[in-house]
This record gives sequence, C-alpha cells and structure tokens, in this order.
Amino acid sequence: MMTAAIHLRNLTKRYANAAVVDALTIEVPEGSIYGFLGPNGAGKSTTIKMMTGMIPPDDGDAMILGHSIRTDSLAVKRSIGVVPDNLGLFEYLSIWEHLDLIRSLFDLRKDEFLHRSSQLLHLLDLAGDTGKLAAKCSYGMRKKTCLAMALLPNPRVLILDEPFEGLDPVMTTTVKKALKHAARRGTTIFLTTHVLNGVTDLVQQYGILRSGILVAQGSTIDLARKGSTLEEAYLKEFAVERSLELEWLG
Repeated sequence: MMTAAIHLRNLTKRYANAAVVDALTIEVPEGSIYGFLGPNGAGKSTTIKMMTGMIPPDDGDAMILGHSIRTDSLAVKRSIGVVPDNLGLFEYLSIWEHLDLIRSLFDLRKDEFLHRSSQLLHLLDLAGDTGKLAAKCSYGMRKKTCLAMALLPNPRVLILDEPFEGLDPVMTTTVKKALKHAARRGTTIFLTTHVLNGVTDLVQQYGILRSGILVAQGSTIDLARKGSTLEEAYLKEFAVERSLELEWLG
C-alpha cells in the first residue's frame, strides 16, 4: 500500500456559521499528482490556506508527511512548496530577491542555490528579467516567479493553487513537464484548477468540490476503464442545460 503524503481528515472551515469547506477527507499517495477541481467559490483556495497554515481549520486536521498543521505547522511549512491564490509576492522586491529570500528561508548552500535558480529562471523564461520588481511584472511573470520559488527548495510536497492561470500554452506545457518529472522522482503534487483542459493529461487522482463538499473523487485510470474522462466526471456534477435565447446574435 502506498503511503499517504497528504491526509485531510474532516477538514472544516466556517464563516458566519456557514461551512465553506465541510468535513473534507482526502488521501494523496506519495509521488502522485492530485487534481482538486471545482468552480470559483467552491472552497479550493480556502482548503489550501488551511493545508499550508495560512488559516486555522475549525474542525479536522491536515497531515502533510505525517506532520499536523494544527500541532506542527513549522515542520509542514518547511516540507512544502506553495503557489497561493494571491501569489504573495513583495511588490518592491525583484524576481532575484524573491528567490534569494527562499534561499535564506530554506538555508540552501550558495552553489546549490545558484545552480537551481539558474535552471529555473531559464526554464520559466525569466533569466532576462531577474532585476525587475514584482510591481512591474505582468501577471504571467508573477505566476512564474511564484512557481520558481515553490520549486527552488525541491520540496517533497507541492501545493499549487491554479498553477497554469496566466501562462501561455507553451509555458503551460513546460511547467506540466516539470511537474510530471518531479512526481516521477517522488514529489507529491496537490493542485487546484477550474480549467479542466489544463490537467486532463496530468493528474492521476482527482476530487471534485462543490460548495465546500467533496462530491466525487477517484482516479483517472478508473475513469478510463469505464470509458469516461475527467471532463465528463466534472460536467456530470456541474453541467446545466441553458436555453440559447440570442436570436439577435450573428
């Protein structure tokens, strides 16, 4: 049996007495890529904020590599790489200064830091912009900077909120290849998205969130055996037939 690198147990968050994430239970095996799917407002980002220690859960727990976010949040934070929904960049630090901040936080050796950062900057097409302040960067450049920061310490777990949003198709393909490479080497990846065509060829397991409740979960292999796809599983939960009353259009 594969060991669960991520284990969410009845994870719950309430605002104004309403559960925005309701008793969420998920297990993600080591070295797998888990797609956490759902429309905007479903509770995906709130889940990630709890998993990464940005906000406390009201009930339940998130275990990352055996560490509880409730009782050992520092150990969790030192073992993960994160792309949060707001990216969390400092407006008046340069791209290079953001990477150097990660070097100091994770105590990377200088030679190791220079080697890894050079490769990441080349991979993400940021090598010519390292001196640019975050405030002057496009959204896509900010997203790539955050991805570089998440990958730089080579964490055992990557938690990525909408990692492909703002990237062009070529860069999306590049990042997907990097994530597949990391997973093959044992990194566990938990990513959210509301755009299915970006992950159908990437994720191995999935969960579908609707109004804070996990309404479906499984593996893409099982879907294929049943002659179904991830897109069909998603649309089964959310597709609504709407009448097209646009007689004036065209």
